[in-house]
Amino acid sequence: MNRKYREIDSIVRGLNNATDAHFKWLVKVLRFVARRDAELPEISCSNAWQHCEFGRWLRTQLTGEGGDKNYLLDIDKKHIAVHQACRELIITLDNDTHSPANFERFETALLGFTDALTRYKVHLLQLRTSYDALTGQPLRRILDESFDSMNDQYSDNGLFLMLIDVDHFKKVNDTYGHLAGDCVLRALAINLEDNIRRAESVYRYGGEEFIVLLQAENSRAATLAAEKIRRAIAMVETVAGEHRIRVTLTAGLTRVHKGEPLREVLERADMALYKGKHGGRNCTMLINRHLDCLNVSA
Repeated sequence: MNRKYREIDSIVRGLNNATDAHFKWLVKVLRFVARRDAELPEISCSNAWQHCEFGRWLRTQLTGEGGDKNYLLDIDKKHIAVHQACRELIITLDNDTHSPANFERFETALLGFTDALTRYKVHLLQLRTSYDALTGQPLRRILDESFDSMNDQYSDNGLFLMLIDVDHFKKVNDTYGHLAGDCVLRALAINLEDNIRRAESVYRYGGEEFIVLLQAENSRAATLAAEKIRRAIAMVETVAGEHRIRVTLTAGLTRVHKGEPLREVLERADMALYKGKHGGRNCTMLINRHLDCLNVSA
């Protein structure tokens, strides 16, 4: 399953656990005020936010390389404000100098913290829905959003788009059932990921179609990479209940040119794929910007 898909699930679980821990921290605050039988660093220290369970989780997230830093930094700011307002309130309670303003500051800090958490959770859930639930691969929306930046970053060194279609997939569903077809697609997604480099990407385009973005210096290197993928998939035997199923792929492969919109790249790759489908399937068709097409599997 796609690494990013797993990471999102892991972040959501960690965030939920850390949030639950902070609600428990509020109960600790009440006990601390009522009993005062022990000092608790996560409440009484001047840097209390670093000692609570949520703070430890948050620091771990902030040291990562994810694209959620703005959300996390906002949560960090609001989290610190909660602890500061809480400590200030406790000190005024001890000194019997508290006022409604102390409680209002604590309430405002808590609401701000909750709002920051909610916005981050909404962001994560929206991101989560951009990944295919069956295969774990990012959907077309992710490609649409990231394509221009990838084009800028990689096209000078060589970026190729490979549009893949599973041959005779309807026959798989008709013969073995849709659940078996789902098994084939899940296995295909895993094997596509296993046969690309970490910096390359796989997307579920729709139905039995996938897109792979390959980094290659030239057409020869790209066709070698594409053919490696096609041959590897043809060797895979998917176990679905009592059935053992093999499938083949047909692919349209084309270079991504600097500044070229995704729509044009996909149209060209789809044209090559169409020719491959009507030329016998189980092949990779390379197409250039002039729409010259070559079967590199022949």
